[in-house]
Amino acid sequence: MKSDRRSISYLIWFAFPVLAFFVSAAPLSIFFEPISGDLTRIGHWSERDFGWNKPQPAVSVRVNGTAITNPQVLVLGDSFSHPNIWQSYLAESRHLEILSFQYQDVGCLDNWLHWLAERHYPNMRTVVIQTVERGFVQLFRNLNACPRRIPKSFEITEKNIIATHPLAGLTLDAGYLFPTAANMLRMTWSDRRATSGGVINAPLTTSRLFSNRKSNRLLYYAEDDSKLGWSKKDITAAVVTLKQIQDDLAKKGVRMVLVVVPDKSSVYRQYVTDKIGGDEYPNVFERLKDAGVSNVNLLDFFQQAVEGVVDLYLPNDTHLSPQGYKLMATKIADESF
Repeated sequence: MKSDRRSISYLIWFAFPVLAFFVSAAPLSIFFEPISGDLTRIGHWSERDFGWNKPQPAVSVRVNGTAITNPQVLVLGDSFSHPNIWQSYLAESRHLEILSFQYQDVGCLDNWLHWLAERHYPNMRTVVIQTVERGFVQLFRNLNACPRRIPKSFEITEKNIIATHPLAGLTLDAGYLFPTAANMLRMTWSDRRATSGGVINAPLTTSRLFSNRKSNRLLYYAEDDSKLGWSKKDITAAVVTLKQIQDDLAKKGVRMVLVVVPDKSSVYRQYVTDKIGGDEYPNVFERLKDAGVSNVNLLDFFQQAVEGVVDLYLPNDTHLSPQGYKLMATKIADESF
């Protein structure tokens, strides 16, 4: 009998905190809404506040991978290229076959370039190298070698995508829910910038740039601000590397186009009320132009576009919206194709 009573007592003590967690966590999860964006997830900010509300256009994503055997354009890029959205817009508008690769699948840039020199695609005339702005110096400052291996293009099947929010599903992760609740309280008590989980939440001078509830705030990666510490020497080294790559490809009859996607914080910088770094902004786009590196200046283009485009970048994400990707493709097409 004593043993049974003891077991029941242990069960009650165990069940009480579990029940208390579910009683508190479930309402929070419902209130915050299902996680959708990378910045809300990593930074512990609620989708209720930062999830976009403007309908996004449908996107017809083209196939990528081994199905493309004779491309006219090769792309090497990061997470801005991996969904194959801007490439699909570009391929459709200019009637091109495009084969795309991601940095993590090619070993390193040097290995990809060596493979490219030995690869024979009869119709290939253009190589697009894409990077997000914050990765510019780290990626191109030194062209480091790595073990030789055959790069793999990422596989995507042809499909139509309509961007939607998750409509259901509880997020019973205490590591997300309770910090998110604390962050909501922080915003209630103060309108100053706040940092959480490597994501900065900064006040804006206007609320017309985004469609979310807290559209007078900007979420962006804290790592974006690391470029304010770039030295002129490092920027010059990266530009010199790219000029050398461009010249080497030109000798083989291949044109290089560099696409640096501006950081979200760079595009909306003019609207941030408490800018970090003042006017000391490292404009790599102008440096590339002065050095004769063929690049698409998306910074100036996007900074003008946000005047009339709501959710150019998604408010809960570091990436572009489908409409933003379409504008990116249009700019690349107009300047380089």
